Amino acid sequence: MMTKIKPTVFLPLINKGLINTEHPARQRGAALIATIFVITALAALGALMTQMLVLGSEETIDEWYSSQALYAAESGVDWAIWDLTVNSGTGVSTNNTILNDQVWVSTTVNTLTINGSNNVYTITSTGTAGGTSGNPRTQRQIVVHYMP
Repeated sequence: MMTKIKPTVFLPLINKGLINTEHPARQRGAALIATIFVITALAALGALMTQMLVLGSEETIDEWYSSQALYAAESGVDWAIWDLTVNSGTGVSTNNTILNDQVWVSTTVNTLTINGSNNVYTITSTGTAGGTSGNPRTQRQIVVHYMP
């Protein structure tokens, strides 16, 4: 007659019942930690991408207003030259609206007379855009010397 010997150490191939009851519980906890880590990483990545999108949008808007202010300043120079030469005016304007509640232009003109009859005009045109006329978001200025 043979006697059965019970092993005193854990042998996975012999004691299959112990493997199935102990290890899955440990694996479920590891999966939960891994899932939380992945969700946190994806949330951080989403927040970073959102921040980059907001900054990119702000830069685009600032560039848009800067271009509008530059074009307004150029228009102010053209208007001042027209006012001086065709309209016989002074070429001076203050906060003329180019685009309703968005873009404004102001011009100043200094005159220098050379040889008693030749005038040289220094036209300073300031274009502003965004915000309000008293508190614009951006401003561009052009200075031109003009002699008709």
